[in-house]
Amino acid sequence: MRVSKVRPFGYGAAAVAISAGLVFAPVHAAAWADTTGTESAGSESAGSESPSTAATSGESDSKDTADAGPKLTEPARTEPRKAGPRRSLRDRAAVDLDSQAPELEAPNSTEQQDDSGSPDTAVDTPAPEPTDDTEAGRLNRPLLKSVRTHRAGISSARLSAPSGGVLTLEVPSAAVATALAPALPAAVVSTAVDPTLPTPTVPTPPKPLSPIAKVLQLPGRLVNAVLQVFSLTTSANSHGLPNGLNVVNDLIFGVFREIEKLIGLHRTPVAQPTVPTMTYTGPTTRPTPTVEQFLNASSASYVLGSTPGNLVPFTVNGFQLSATRFFSGMVAKTWVTPEGQIIIAYQGTTGGSHLLFNPLITVAQIVADLQVIFTRTTPLAFYDALEFAERVRAEAALQGYTDDDIFVTGHSLGGWEAQFVAQRTGLAGIGFEAPGMNARVPGNGADSMFVNIGTYGSSATAMATDLPYLQPFMPPYVPGGGSKPHYGPMVLIGDPAAMNPLYNVSKLWGKTLIGSAIFMLDFLGNFFQYHLPGVQAYHLDIKSNPGIVPFLGSKRGPVHTGYGALTIPQLMKAASDDGILFLP
Repeated sequence: MRVSKVRPFGYGAAAVAISAGLVFAPVHAAAWADTTGTESAGSESAGSESPSTAATSGESDSKDTADAGPKLTEPARTEPRKAGPRRSLRDRAAVDLDSQAPELEAPNSTEQQDDSGSPDTAVDTPAPEPTDDTEAGRLNRPLLKSVRTHRAGISSARLSAPSGGVLTLEVPSAAVATALAPALPAAVVSTAVDPTLPTPTVPTPPKPLSPIAKVLQLPGRLVNAVLQVFSLTTSANSHGLPNGLNVVNDLIFGVFREIEKLIGLHRTPVAQPTVPTMTYTGPTTRPTPTVEQFLNASSASYVLGSTPGNLVPFTVNGFQLSATRFFSGMVAKTWVTPEGQIIIAYQGTTGGSHLLFNPLITVAQIVADLQVIFTRTTPLAFYDALEFAERVRAEAALQGYTDDDIFVTGHSLGGWEAQFVAQRTGLAGIGFEAPGMNARVPGNGADSMFVNIGTYGSSATAMATDLPYLQPFMPPYVPGGGSKPHYGPMVLIGDPAAMNPLYNVSKLWGKTLIGSAIFMLDFLGNFFQYHLPGVQAYHLDIKSNPGIVPFLGSKRGPVHTGYGALTIPQLMKAASDDGILFLP
């Protein structure tokens, strides 16, 4: 059953407006690996770090922390090494490897043994490595330097080469081969599978955080405990002030709505374009995380020292696999559901209570927001998000997961990044309150398993060309497309009448200085009223765990009962039946 009805709301923005608005917006950051100094400029934490390196703040992302472990050594050379181009971070991303991997000697070795004397890794004897002047020589060097892995990876693979030819890497499963392939030149890595090697049949259960990782997250947990006392953040077991700031919040937005009525912004537009709906006829049996798990993972990205309800960190070497890129503003963490599914959660603008430890990253995040809105380019943060997803895929494959077990999510800027990753990789997931993108593909993912959930009245969702509410502030509206469409079907929740103020006020943009000022103020008012995750939780019948500034926003209107417990295909089916599934 779905309940319905209630009042209107809106959203708007200009460079200054968005800069101010987004600082308070989707505020949620995950805990576990995000404490004072566990991540630094462009750093990735987790699997590739040893405890000692993870404990040291200020490590650059360009430094491969896996180098602390044993390395795959190169054959002896007959000629001196020639200088070559430095491999990009993208070339190395998926092969940060376990420091526990046994040492592999490429030359003159037929079998290696561990300390117990049992065979561990077989390496066929290759011919002497071709000189640097040959094509094979140039291709072999990255493999020998980069391929160090663990568990189901290189520690149980064969490395061989024909006489004077290119080295071939045989891995234990097609999943591992596929995950490693993007990190190395195509001619170097082989997708051949050796049937004699062990293949993971089920994902490895997530291992707990190391003692050092637990210590590093204590500052964030302590700060969050204080914030919960003042009802600035919440969790399932938190006990804050009885009413928090609900009264003040309701008073502010009550006055705001009255002002909108006073100047006529609440009126139903005479001719409002109709957004084409979709009918979902696909299967509903594919197992995925639930809407509640996706929203909690997205919300946790704003709450320092928090953990999404019932989820645990996806760990490598005792540390949660995560990344923080100060230059681009991309922040991401990985979580595992009780059902054994991995969720990559990207952080939205400001990082919420993470501002207390990492305020400067907000500048990069706002720049990324404005770049997408006011230009036709794609910010570096989106490519960093894609690179991190490839790293997660590689590490997950080594622990027995497949791409069907990996999902992406995020709120606001995080939802934008999740959209981009889904578009480029085909991963399923849910994005919350994300605008449209500059990157387009045929069909815009209408048949994909990535879904956008937006709230009527939120100016963020309306910043797109496949929705008609913010033109001429946005480029022209095109049903099911345009220059800035969403990727994946859209589910719009809440009261459709809440869009009326945005639709009406957008007509004032650019006409006069006063008109543009009114537009920006109404844009921001609707942003804070409908954009934050707590509002989506209300409409989706979810109790946020965690939540941030739970009092902020207007929780009124339709409640889509039972939506929180739905998987992705079940959500599309329910939204289709309710007439709120729309074409991107």
